[in-house]
Amino acid sequence: MRNRPREPRAERWAQPAAWSLFQEGRTTPVRTEWRRDPSSPAPRLDDVRSPEAGLIGDRPGRPVTEADRRFVFGVVASLLVVAVYGQRFTVPAGGVPLALPLVGSYVAVFLLRVRGGIRYNRVRTELYVMAAGAVVVASWFSALQGHGLSVNSLFLLLIIYLPWVFCVATTYTDLWPRVARLFVRMMVVAGVVGVGQMLAQVFGLWAYEDYLKTFVPPNLLAQDYNTSFPMAYDSPIYKANAFVFLEPSFLCQYLALALVVGIVVRARSWQLLVLALGMASTLSGTGILLLLVGVVLVVVRAPRLIRPAYVLAGLLGLVIIFQTPAADFLLSRSDEASRSGSSGSLRFVQPYTEVFAGLQAEPVRYLVGAGPGTSDRLLESDAGGRVGEAVVYTIAPKLAFEYGLIAAVVFMAFMLVSILRGPPMPVLPGAVIFMLFFLSGSLLQPHTVATAWLLTSLWGQPVTLGVSDALAARTRQRAHTPPPPVPLSGAR
Repeated sequence: MRNRPREPRAERWAQPAAWSLFQEGRTTPVRTEWRRDPSSPAPRLDDVRSPEAGLIGDRPGRPVTEADRRFVFGVVASLLVVAVYGQRFTVPAGGVPLALPLVGSYVAVFLLRVRGGIRYNRVRTELYVMAAGAVVVASWFSALQGHGLSVNSLFLLLIIYLPWVFCVATTYTDLWPRVARLFVRMMVVAGVVGVGQMLAQVFGLWAYEDYLKTFVPPNLLAQDYNTSFPMAYDSPIYKANAFVFLEPSFLCQYLALALVVGIVVRARSWQLLVLALGMASTLSGTGILLLLVGVVLVVVRAPRLIRPAYVLAGLLGLVIIFQTPAADFLLSRSDEASRSGSSGSLRFVQPYTEVFAGLQAEPVRYLVGAGPGTSDRLLESDAGGRVGEAVVYTIAPKLAFEYGLIAAVVFMAFMLVSILRGPPMPVLPGAVIFMLFFLSGSLLQPHTVATAWLLTSLWGQPVTLGVSDALAARTRQRAHTPPPPVPLSGAR
C-alpha cells in the first residue's frame, strides 16, 4: 500500500479563508466592520484601516509567516498545558508562592506581544481599569474604617485578570480549533489516568499514593487543597485526581468542559466516552452539573452539533457507569443542596446566605465591602484555620462581601464581556461562565482563570474603539453644534 503523501508544512499552517469547522450554523454572527456612519457621534477610524481591510484591531504590518503561526500556536498550546497539568505547582517568590499558571500567563503574554500575536482590546481595557479602580477605592475605604486588609489578595486579584485585556490578532483566530482539540486530547489522557486510578484501587491492584507530594518539595506544590480525598470517611479508596489536578472536583469540571468543547469541535465519539468515564471516576457532582448545562445550551443554541454517535456514546457511558459502585455514590448526592453542611449546600446555598448576613451586620459593607481576603476570616469557613464549615465562596458573593456591590458589578461586567465576546461559539462561553461563577471558588484560582482565557476570552476581536472614544466624539459634536434659532417674540 502506498503511503499517503504528507501535506506540505506551509499548507498545513496556512490560514484558511474562513473557519470551515464552524459552518452550517454552528457559529454566532461576528461583527467584522467597526467603522461608524458619518452621522454617528462616534469617530470614524478610517486612518487605522481601510474599509476593505476589515477589523480595525490589526494595523498594517509585515506579512504573517509560517514561522509566526507556529510560534503563536506553540506559545498558546504550551500555556494551556501549564494551566491544566501544572496547576499543582508553584514558583517561590520570597514569602509568597506564585502559581505556575499565573507565571506562565505573563510569560506567554510577553512572548505573544513581542511577536505580534496579541492585541489590546480597548473595551476590555477600559472595563478593567474601572474595575481595578473600584476595588482599590473600596479597599481603601474599608481600611479607613479599621477593617482587615489582605494586600496579597488585592494584588492577586488585579494581576490574575490583567491578561484578559489582550486578544489574539485576527490573523491567528483560525488557530482556535487546534487549541480546542488539544484541550480535548489532554483531558482524554487525564480521563484515562483517572479511570486507571479508580479501577486499580477497586480491584486491589494499587493503593493510592500522591506521587507529586512524595517526590516534589512542598514549597513547589500548592497547599490547602483536598488533593487526596477518600471516597468515604476512613475508606481506602480515594477519588481520582489524575495526580496533577488540585482536587477531584477540578478534574471532573475540566473533563465536563472538555466534553462540551469536544461536541463543538466534532471530536470522535470514543473520546467523549472516555471523558464521561473519567468524570465518573472522580465521584464528583460539579462536573455533572456543568455537563448538563452544556448539553442544554447545545440543544437550545446549536442542535446541529448533536450527532447520533454522540448519543450512542452517552448511552453506553451511562450503562457502564450504572454497572459500577460509582452510580450509587453519585445518586446518593442528588439532594445535597438541601442538606446543610453538604458539598452542594457549601457551594450553592451557604455562600449567598452567609454573605447576605455579613453585609447586613454592617450596612456600609454594601458600598465598600469588608476588605480583601476577609470572607474566609469573618464568615463561617475553616479556610482560615478555624473550626467551621468549608464554604466555597464563588465569584459573585466573594466580590460583593470583600469589595461591595458597586465594585462587584463592575468587575463581573469586565469578566462577562471578556468571555461572551470570545470565539463565535454559541455554547462554550455559557458553559465557562457557569463553571467560573457557580462551581468553584475560582476568583483567585490562576489555573481556572488561565484556562477560561485560553478557551474563550483570548479569541475575541481586538477592538480599538472604546467607550471613551464615543463619549469624546459626542462632546465634540455638542460643542460644534450651533444652537437652535430663537423664535421672534412677535411671530405667530
